Amino acid sequence: MAATKQFKLGEYCIGGIIKVDIIGKIILIKALDWNSKKEVMTGSYQTDIHDAHAVVDNFLNELTTYYYADKIMTWIKSKTKLS
Repeated sequence: MAATKQFKLGEYCIGGIIKVDIIGKIILIKALDWNSKKEVMTGSYQTDIHDAHAVVDNFLNELTTYYYADKIMTWIKSKTKLS
């Protein structure tokens, strides 16, 4: 299963855009620059590792506020199952 979504959060996150790609058991999270769309920060996680939910949530909280991290986690959980 593959899914992709961009969250355009502006000043509420590093770079302004968070892009999430789910490809099989891999979750790829990228912080993109608003103007150039270049990667500012990237994280790649497997859904079946121990504490995958906590690891992904911690990374999202580094990129954005708790509120938006929760919204992104809700979307991720709707598309895949985290350990």
